[in-house]
Amino acid sequence: MLFNRRLHCWLSFTTLVSTCCYTWSEHAASAEAITASKLLKNWSRKAEEYARLFDRLPQHDELFLTPPQVIRKRGYPVEIHHVTTDDGYILELHRIPAKPLNDGSPRKAVFIHHGVIESSGTWLVNPSSLALPFLLADQSYDVWLGNFRGNRYSRRHVQLSPKQSKFWQFSWDEIGNFDIPAIINHILTLTGLPTMSYIGHSLGCGVFFIAMVKHPELNAKIDTMVALAPLSSFANFKTPIYRALAPFSRPIEAFLKKIGIWGWLDSDGLGDVLLKSACSPTYKQAKFCRYLLGLVTGHNRENIHPSITALAVTNIFRGTSVQVIAQFGQNYLAGETFQAYDYGKKGNLKRYGSPEPYEYPLGKITTPVYVFSGGNDLLVTPEDVDWLLTQLTNLKGSVRIPEYSHMDFLWGSDVKEKIYNPVIALLPPPSAFSYGHFTSSSRILD
Repeated sequence: MLFNRRLHCWLSFTTLVSTCCYTWSEHAASAEAITASKLLKNWSRKAEEYARLFDRLPQHDELFLTPPQVIRKRGYPVEIHHVTTDDGYILELHRIPAKPLNDGSPRKAVFIHHGVIESSGTWLVNPSSLALPFLLADQSYDVWLGNFRGNRYSRRHVQLSPKQSKFWQFSWDEIGNFDIPAIINHILTLTGLPTMSYIGHSLGCGVFFIAMVKHPELNAKIDTMVALAPLSSFANFKTPIYRALAPFSRPIEAFLKKIGIWGWLDSDGLGDVLLKSACSPTYKQAKFCRYLLGLVTGHNRENIHPSITALAVTNIFRGTSVQVIAQFGQNYLAGETFQAYDYGKKGNLKRYGSPEPYEYPLGKITTPVYVFSGGNDLLVTPEDVDWLLTQLTNLKGSVRIPEYSHMDFLWGSDVKEKIYNPVIALLPPPSAFSYGHFTSSSRILD
């Protein structure tokens, strides 16, 4: 039977009216009962939403494009850079270059880093008017997007092959200790700038903290660090399935390695096709995928539009090592601390000179840090962010958006107004060629 959209809309509306009328009769005496006008508005919105469940979503033509292809398609110039780390990994950076000033001086460089199992493409999911890299480029910043070692775009090494287990023997520590310094030095050497700004999301913040602790000289090279849903302590995360699995992280890791799985969580090829099919082409499918995402990261459902769900989900799975994922479980079990990878007592003695993993002293970070967090984030919870705030000695400001979950910082419909505009206001102006830290009080958060 063909789907009758008009009949479905009418049935949805009448069902909602009868349900809401019953609710109204129960609470009419309450002083806090919502007004009739709000009820009517809600009925109309819900009826339209139900009627659209089986409508087909617009076809998204960027689902199978690489980040540079997306940038070019959106009408921006793009460059691909390759950076080799001291331990031989070849990282791919994506740059949206800015035009130099009239006197030939370079524009201010801003580096943006993604979270775990993601890539530079995660910042490009939203429309250009809501995507941070394009907003920065429109303001004439020199924009750089990073990719963790081991993800789809940084899966190369000067000697090792991804088919070798040794290629995948890295954790957060190696990303922070090797990748971040190599990227910072590459950008500053190429541009001739003395300092740059850094914006991270989730683990993109955690590896920055590691780099600043392990390489204190880098602190002077970052004039502003903006941390969006920053990962540090993982003691209070609330995702139910992860909490259930965390105590078994060590045996799970050992089992995966035993059966030959060292790198994982990349949906390349058939996986991308399956995710696209599961999360499109109808609104109902997209909303269901958005619901599943919310179970892991926190629900703020109406803020991520169904039309970008398939693109968002496919951009989540870009791959990493088993050790990177295992380190989340280790940090959860360790309590309120930010510690290095746990190799077991013998391994720790060999690497750290102690039977326990190394704990990163975050108080040694001297770069000015601004923190934005979400009150509805299941992964980087308010409790863990509060712990981080007590550790940072050069914290310049902190903002918490009560309704925000983990992925709203990337794909929220209101992310420009609530996050990106304030973030851009904190950065040195794009024409800045300053030496030392930018400390204008007008840019410090209350």
